[in-house]
Amino acid sequence: TRGAIYADFNEFQTLANQTLNDSRGWARMGISFKQVSSSGNFTIVLAQSSQMPMFSSGCSAEWSCTAGNYVAINQDRWMNASAPWNAAKKSLRDYRNLVINHEVGHWLGHGDTNCNGIGQSAPVMQQQSIDLEGCVFNSWPLASELWVTR
Repeated sequence: TRGAIYADFNEFQTLANQTLNDSRGWARMGISFKQVSSSGNFTIVLAQSSQMPMFSSGCSAEWSCTAGNYVAINQDRWMNASAPWNAAKKSLRDYRNLVINHEVGHWLGHGDTNCNGIGQSAPVMQQQSIDLEGCVFNSWPLASELWVTR
């Protein structure tokens, strides 16, 4: 963690692990993620929003980000999702799946992508928290996203 954390950290760890090893996600590539106490390939951090810019100049206090080997999840987004997500009355659990999959996707080598067509499921690497571009919300990697560079 970084900063003042009011979220349930045990729940955060459990949900992150479940998301990463869910059969709808990156696990479809035949990979698995294992929580270790140290010396992991990357570190998922739950961070107070004001701490987010400390990870990189590309990170802001508003969003989650990936910087080097840190997958930094913004506590405010973790607890409250985003305005577009909430306006669509989507579940907080699905948002949490999305943010973990999206940020770990960056660590796996993916950049941000755009909607493939109006009414289609958004790629998990689309910044769905900001703009759907005509796509529909989706928390899981599309088949076309199942590749890694690491």
